Amino acid sequence: MNSRERVRAVLNHELPDRVPNGLGGCETEGLHIVAYDKLQKILGVEAQPPRLDTFMTNAVFEEPVIRAMDGDIILLASPRMCASELRGDAAGQWKEQELWGHTFRVAARERFRNNDDGTVTWETAGNAICPAGAYFFDHKGNTDLMADFGVPDPDAFHPNDTFSDSFLRNLETAAKRLYEETDLSLCLGETITDLQIAPGGMIGSMVLMMEEPDVMRALLDKCADAALKQIRLLDQAVGKYVDILSIAHDFGDNRGVTIGEHLWRNIYKDAYRKLFRGWQEITDMKVNLHSCGSIDTILPDLIECGVQVVNPVQVSAKNMGPASLKERFGNDVVFWGGAYDVQLIRDSMTYDEVYRAVSENIRILGAGGNYIFSGVHNLPATMPEHHLKAMIDAYRDTRDYR
Repeated sequence: MNSRERVRAVLNHELPDRVPNGLGGCETEGLHIVAYDKLQKILGVEAQPPRLDTFMTNAVFEEPVIRAMDGDIILLASPRMCASELRGDAAGQWKEQELWGHTFRVAARERFRNNDDGTVTWETAGNAICPAGAYFFDHKGNTDLMADFGVPDPDAFHPNDTFSDSFLRNLETAAKRLYEETDLSLCLGETITDLQIAPGGMIGSMVLMMEEPDVMRALLDKCADAALKQIRLLDQAVGKYVDILSIAHDFGDNRGVTIGEHLWRNIYKDAYRKLFRGWQEITDMKVNLHSCGSIDTILPDLIECGVQVVNPVQVSAKNMGPASLKERFGNDVVFWGGAYDVQLIRDSMTYDEVYRAVSENIRILGAGGNYIFSGVHNLPATMPEHHLKAMIDAYRDTRDYR
């Protein structure tokens, strides 16, 4: 099988020749750009300054790296995540930038400032600050989490429901080239309007769910309608090339569903049922949902709604152990991730310890199919080089079905 055939087999709940490798295949299954630099060294590819994709400072995985690590999925552009295109004729849309003592490439319009105190300011991201000695930016939000806010009027709410023709045509050109010139499976990133609206910030939106649930449901319903209109446009442009389309909504924390599964069902379930079922009527691009934390109590609901792929599979969270997940849901959904969880694998662990842990997770999650290999979310800059090597080696040695 080639990569595209392998991934499509898994997405259709068929057993391919081996576990597909999806590292770097979506915005939430990759590496920090510093860790990606280490990966280039491990793989022995000609090192290029990594390109920065998304506010999480993860790297764009390039074709030579994907090939060298036996990868199977390549990520297409998401205008919500990156100001420059990832594929196609995008060379002039990137510039070099010094960050953390390394040379990277960033979208041409982005502006960073390296400060005398060791901090870094991301000026075009609302002056987000990366503290001295750190590798992630603190993005400013609503600092007064209990601020008063007016109840929003659903009739006055008009979420984005379209794309520019230039974006669609450029996306089509890039997807067509990758489809015709490679055998990689294509994943389109987090592009559509999602259901992560939070009027009044995180706390305010929780208050709204409790005090004005009809208002919150009406807002979500309009988001679902907007997303479905966008999916129609995307399907017309790239549906014949792309296998997976991503969407994100972090429902869980380490303990469980943050708002509780009962409130989640009351507020969100109908909107997700409408979105995912409509999605599958419009396009063959599979639903790839990113949700962190412990979400096992609502996975049956999400599967009922129509979710097809779930990432990042945070195996360290409550009731999210790989054996339990595989036993309960392994026939109904494709798991993408779960192999290396930074909450369980400490930097002090040896190559052999990491190798054993990753191999075990792959064996469990990959048994019988319905699994795409990767880490748990975007792995950090501080990930030791020998951990990266152990993870890649463990995949290569454990990917064959037994």
